Amino acid sequence: MKKRISFYSIIICFCFMFLSCATTVNVKLTRPAHLDLNGARTIAILPIKPCAYYKEYNTSLGMEILINSFYQIFDIRDPDEQLAIDSLRTQIERGLLDSPYIKLVSSDAVENAKRKGYLNPADVYLTGEVTYFDVSDSKSEERKLVKAAKGDQKAEYEIVRYWKRTAYFNFKYQVVDSSTDKVISFDEIRMEETSSRYESKSSLPGTYTLLESDIRYAAKRILQELQPYVVTKSIKLLEVKTKDKDLKARMKAADELAENSQINTASAEFQKIYEETGIVEAGYNAAILQEALGNLSIAETMMEKVYLQNPDSRVAKGLSDIRNEINMANRLKNQINESVAGSNDSDDFDDIDF
Repeated sequence: MKKRISFYSIIICFCFMFLSCATTVNVKLTRPAHLDLNGARTIAILPIKPCAYYKEYNTSLGMEILINSFYQIFDIRDPDEQLAIDSLRTQIERGLLDSPYIKLVSSDAVENAKRKGYLNPADVYLTGEVTYFDVSDSKSEERKLVKAAKGDQKAEYEIVRYWKRTAYFNFKYQVVDSSTDKVISFDEIRMEETSSRYESKSSLPGTYTLLESDIRYAAKRILQELQPYVVTKSIKLLEVKTKDKDLKARMKAADELAENSQINTASAEFQKIYEETGIVEAGYNAAILQEALGNLSIAETMMEKVYLQNPDSRVAKGLSDIRNEINMANRLKNQINESVAGSNDSDDFDDIDF
């Protein structure tokens, strides 16, 4: 009987957990690029050097680099390395091609301008080289039961051989100011992926297949350094713990408005509840929903008032989050205004509420 009661108690607890999940509002936000490109409007992705051509040089001291070395035709003997390099470069270029913030120009146009002494069409370059590329296959043996022991008969085993493949791809890249050939930023991405076990070596996946998701991630990371990008942010509302049934019903109704994307109405309802009852959760929710609407200065003012009246750690965290969003929004506006200075496109961002 006790076991049955314990089992039912666990079920009830799980149901309560699912029923009491806090409401979450998802919003899409544009983040500023990680790098400051000093208002660059054009960019070129130069050919990527394969591993065989890699030469170490010091960029940490801001030394000049030889851009011309990235224009030559490289002989890449490993088709997997060729595929990895082509995929990485293509994904970066594709991400920049549709960018409203920076214009992609071909490396051929840059090379031609540099050779003939014309005005360089790219404000910045991205240069890259593979510092390490390799694949290694390893073999292991394992004793596998074929037939279990029975009576006087001993168990039968067989030796099974397993194969694994590990691929390595290290990529070093720099962002360079074309007017001075000075390095703005440099970094290196290291990739290492190991396959599952296979009984046949011929069944092992190809090297590029192992690295494909890492290359996608690398391209995404580099694009986020070069241009603003969109993220989805989850904003969680606070739940109220009260025995007041009417108050719980009002809070639930406001939650449902937020869940149904009626954010402005939900914020107003939470604010009304806060003004009438002083419930900190209602004040927090009213302010944080203004953040979801993009009304950052309003959200900051509202959350500050709630914190002054209720110095709650949750409210402090919400206020810090809003101020962080304001800082990023200011960085984004500055980047966009620099890159489209003098054009009408900058007007699209004048209405951002800071």
